Amino acid sequence: MDALMNRLTKPQKDKITQFRSITGASEKVATECLKNAGWGVEAAIDHFYSSGLAAQATTASGGLDLRAVEGLYQRYKEPGEDYIGVDGVQKFCEELEVDPTDIVVLVVSHYMNAAVMCEYSKDEFTSGLVKLGVDSIDKLKRKLPDLRAELKNDSKFREVYSFAYNFSREKGQKCVQLDTAIGMWQLLFAVPEQRWPLIDDWCEFLTQHHNNRAISKDTWQQLYDFIKTVKPDFSNFDENSAWPYLLDEFVDHIKTKRGGQ
Repeated sequence: MDALMNRLTKPQKDKITQFRSITGASEKVATECLKNAGWGVEAAIDHFYSSGLAAQATTASGGLDLRAVEGLYQRYKEPGEDYIGVDGVQKFCEELEVDPTDIVVLVVSHYMNAAVMCEYSKDEFTSGLVKLGVDSIDKLKRKLPDLRAELKNDSKFREVYSFAYNFSREKGQKCVQLDTAIGMWQLLFAVPEQRWPLIDDWCEFLTQHHNNRAISKDTWQQLYDFIKTVKPDFSNFDENSAWPYLLDEFVDHIKTKRGGQ
């Protein structure tokens, strides 16, 4: 198999990756289906489901019904398009009985490795459900409490926090708009186990003093480190540390607000 993969072109290898992310099939099965279909991904997927190979893959994937996963994607995708848009995401959330702004939707989107808000590509949606080990809305609904509980874990929370930055960017933008960043921070740090006592002060400071400038990835990431290492009373804050200027200004602002403490 390794020798065969070495002979394949990059586009062919990319199609194998795409096929596997959608179907959960092995590399060998993906390659065979694509070769039989003349390397057309959609035709290969049709062959996968019609030939009985999907049933074999279902067994190998721990009992997931991959056709049901595909059916969910078809249920929510935009008519005539190959992605799930705002309306589909809204319907998805309604059937999960959660608000689109619920943090658990962010966790689900993290499993899907979604590139932007309010949109899932076919690969993102189907591979995400496979990662979550669900093939129906009821199964995903039953899994939501576990996904919420994951945020209690600092390492998992940091993963979701880091993911949220790129997820929050508008298409074609390198940075996150200030109002979007504030909304995301308020959502993330509303998690009881991750609550930051100064979150409201931080958001108020940005609104009043940051002149609506976008938030850089460096500021986003270092805020997390700041929260986890600097005490809310700033008693261990080192003015000589290489914090972003915005955090230095925030500390000065709060100290002044507290009467120069």
